[in-house]
Amino acid sequence: MKKTILSFFAFCALTISAQTVYTYSGIQYIDSGKFNGTATNSLATELYSRPQSMSCDTNNRLYITDEHNIMLCDGTTSRNRGGFRGDPTSTLSLGSNDGTGLVSRFSTPAGIAVHPMSNDVYVCDRNNNLIRKGLKFVNSSNETSWSTFAGKVSFLGGYADGPVATAEFSTPEDIEIGKNGIFYIADFDNHCIRTIVSGIVSTLAGSGWAGSGDKDGNDTFARFDRPNGLGLEGTTGLLVADRNNGKIRRINLSTKAVTTVVSNLNFPVDVLSINNKIYIAEATCIKVYDGTSVKVFVGNSSKAGYVDGDISVALFRNITHMTYRKADQCIYVCDNGNNIIRKIPLIFSATSDFSANNTTPIVNQTVKITSNCSNTNSYTWSISPITYTLQGNTKLTDQDIYVSFNATGSYSVTLLAKNLSTSDTKIKTNYINVSTNSGAKPLVDFIASKVTPSVNEIITLYDLTANNATSYKWTITPKEFKFENGSVDTDRNPTISFLLLNQKYTVKLDATNANGSGTLTKADYILTALSSNNTIQKYTFTLYPNPAKSQLFLKGLPLNSKVLFTDVTGKSISKSISDDASIDVSNLSNGIYFVTAIVQGEYLKIGKVIIEN
Repeated sequence: MKKTILSFFAFCALTISAQTVYTYSGIQYIDSGKFNGTATNSLATELYSRPQSMSCDTNNRLYITDEHNIMLCDGTTSRNRGGFRGDPTSTLSLGSNDGTGLVSRFSTPAGIAVHPMSNDVYVCDRNNNLIRKGLKFVNSSNETSWSTFAGKVSFLGGYADGPVATAEFSTPEDIEIGKNGIFYIADFDNHCIRTIVSGIVSTLAGSGWAGSGDKDGNDTFARFDRPNGLGLEGTTGLLVADRNNGKIRRINLSTKAVTTVVSNLNFPVDVLSINNKIYIAEATCIKVYDGTSVKVFVGNSSKAGYVDGDISVALFRNITHMTYRKADQCIYVCDNGNNIIRKIPLIFSATSDFSANNTTPIVNQTVKITSNCSNTNSYTWSISPITYTLQGNTKLTDQDIYVSFNATGSYSVTLLAKNLSTSDTKIKTNYINVSTNSGAKPLVDFIASKVTPSVNEIITLYDLTANNATSYKWTITPKEFKFENGSVDTDRNPTISFLLLNQKYTVKLDATNANGSGTLTKADYILTALSSNNTIQKYTFTLYPNPAKSQLFLKGLPLNSKVLFTDVTGKSISKSISDDASIDVSNLSNGIYFVTAIVQGEYLKIGKVIIEN
């Protein structure tokens, strides 16, 4: 599974050559069946049994599937998050049980993906012919809760599109989740690519009824022979490792046209698109296609083994899946035959560039200077002369900085950009030219560090006002927000968080100096979105009857949800949803109420209802 991941081993790359293969996690051995008796171990002492695939959550923890388990690399620790923590060859290890932590069971889980919005985990439970779901990681003592997301448990598998509860798969091997929330699944023994959208399973390309084949074409007219690995190309394309055809195929996600990209491969098992190159995993090597030709990038196409070191001598034994970590430009590999996870740094040149939102500010007016670098994970800014102030707690090592200039004149700006292998410096001489306008009233402007924050995510409001304002007043509506880190509504750059999901907030700033005052209102400036660390789904609500008397029905939410009824005076009353999705409103006074649901600590606006008792 292909995801972006962060590693606590990043410091190790400083002591190894730029393209050196080394063991990231696990103790190397051949065959299978070894395990640790404890559910928590160091990465260096973990024992995997046939690791299959990996994916990373938004907090940079790496999930790994092995013979019957779901593991998690959390800092320097490996944790068992699901499956049987015992002899993986035992019959006790098998099953399709839903449940929490080690109560759950899997049967050779393969491809794994973390949802980019909810942070929940989705697994191709291959031999159960299911797609399983695990709730996001909360903490080490809160075990993962596993459920069946799609498919019907079956030994032989089947082929049926439709609602997730009745759809059927046959040996699902890999899974990708797009930024738009669409699921893509390599349905190995059905020789096709499936999607899941809004709870419905559909066939995107190939056909489970037609069987295997080798044919380009549109959607279900195309033919695959045991597609094994998937790799998204942004939002436009999906690459498929068409294993038994020895090809890499591309599906145009707009037209559903299937075309062949690379041929004459040796049973490709996975594929990645990185910086306009395609990396292809085979059993003992990774090849690279630059648009013209294919060559071995690392490993040996005809020799298996276990050798760390330079990419020219490294050896692998039965690669299954791989992933790319953009932060340090490394490929991570499930070395199934050696029972370990391997790491391979790539080499891309860092390039430095930046731009300012205002190059002719007034004295003390804040300017945002934005990095436009590529292939960079380290930033160092310098500004000359040094008569400036960093605003909003930004630092000279941040990717973007907010700066006010304390005196008139010309300022030069330099940005040193680095990655683990290369560096680049951009200098703009006399880039910021500062003047004064002491006789004018404030010309108000501001910007938010993020205009689509998650619920409870802390953001900063940066004042960009010209003409030396001496006092500030922020007004935000609606009032379901709070100031953070001790800031208040009269601070120049307050930090805030928002409480309502999918809510538009209007932000107003009034600024004053000795010459007068100014104001700026940005209507519907902030839109709260679903947190990347939040397990709340996009629910479809049904609220009826409206008007209501003694009983109201609210369908589409978990039964343990709480509901707030707020009247026009602002007074709120909490209610619970019964097993039949009903709410007793017999004790509410007549009038209009605003309805808000509380799901897993988050506030979801439902709408308004009229009570007529």
